[in-house]
Amino acid sequence: MFKQLRDLFRRTEPQVEKLKFDDLPAWLDAREEEIREGLSDATAPSREAISSTLDHLLEVVGRMETAEGAEGVHPRLRDISIKTLPRFTKSMTQILSRELSGDPETFYATATDTLKSALKTVRGQGKYLSSLYPDEMKEVRTAIKDLGREVNSMTEAVARARRDLQQVEDLRELHGSLTRIREEYTAASSQARDHATALEEVNREIQKTEEDLAALRLRPDYARQQEIRERIQELDTMAEEVGRQAASIRTTAIHVFRKAGKVAEKAGDGAMAAVIDRVLDAYTAPLPDEGALVSLTESVMPATLALIRQGDLALKNQEEISLFSDLDTLPTEMRELLHRQKEIQEQRAALQETYASLPDVIEEQRLTALLSELRRERETKTAARDRAESQREILRGSYAEERERLRSSMGALVDQDVEVDIPDLASP
Repeated sequence: MFKQLRDLFRRTEPQVEKLKFDDLPAWLDAREEEIREGLSDATAPSREAISSTLDHLLEVVGRMETAEGAEGVHPRLRDISIKTLPRFTKSMTQILSRELSGDPETFYATATDTLKSALKTVRGQGKYLSSLYPDEMKEVRTAIKDLGREVNSMTEAVARARRDLQQVEDLRELHGSLTRIREEYTAASSQARDHATALEEVNREIQKTEEDLAALRLRPDYARQQEIRERIQELDTMAEEVGRQAASIRTTAIHVFRKAGKVAEKAGDGAMAAVIDRVLDAYTAPLPDEGALVSLTESVMPATLALIRQGDLALKNQEEISLFSDLDTLPTEMRELLHRQKEIQEQRAALQETYASLPDVIEEQRLTALLSELRRERETKTAARDRAESQREILRGSYAEERERLRSSMGALVDQDVEVDIPDLASP
């Protein structure tokens, strides 16, 4: 009992082989060579036996070419056997003469194919030869049976070696994948840092531009800019009001003149209808000429008023009555409104020109345009930084998965404990 306890406490933990990540390719090369050497050693007896068996089979097939055959065979069966023999020996000689490679895997593949072909030939052409050449065919079958046994004995060793070699190749791919991920992670981290640095610089430029813009708006001269802008806004309001008044009068006038034109056409007064058409063209033009519009209106008013007095043209509302009660109201109001529109436009154009020439305005426009450009640049660089950071996180997850796969595959490949020191990804 004491001895058992002493032995128990004397037991040591299994030794773990430490392997650096960068040394793994060389270790795998050595492991592959070890597997191949192990396969060569494990299959050496079978390969030697197979080669010897094939030589023996060739010798037996060669003897059959000159053998006389057994006595007492039915003449017809003898005749069939004699005719079949040359084809059998030729086929078997070709099959058994294949060169066997020194590489165990290739040797195994060639031996397996040779076995299958020999079995097919014996079961085919050879079935006609057993009666005439019983001893030789028995020897052939025994040799093929021996060949099959040796091939089968290689199968397990070859399968195990192929499995181990595939694991070595898988580990190479995992090592390459981890190396690639590390490189891509380093590149993504560098890009993220570069984009972050560039983003900080853009933010500083944005802050400076905003401060410059705020300082500009505190300058004494900026008040002059504000005054001009407010005056332009007032003129815009006035222009809208005058435009509404002019549009209202034009709408009313167009309605009355259209009815007058229809009356003139119905009465057969083509000259008057033509004049009214010209008036309507002037009133419906997007930018009517003030002089032409007023002149055409004055020329057609007498005839229009005559139609109204005669009862041929009825006025429907107060606006029509107000504008067409005399010769001067409509032309005068249109003249004043069009003139007022022109004055407002000229004043606004002059103020706009003055405004655009102010140094503070020019500087404000420059700073505003720069600020917009910088903000767009910030959006672009932010998106680029986010993409790089996202790619980095994806690579980090892939790295963890591939690292675990490599450790698991190492455990499946080797019997002893081998620990690969796979470095962590660098911190951002």
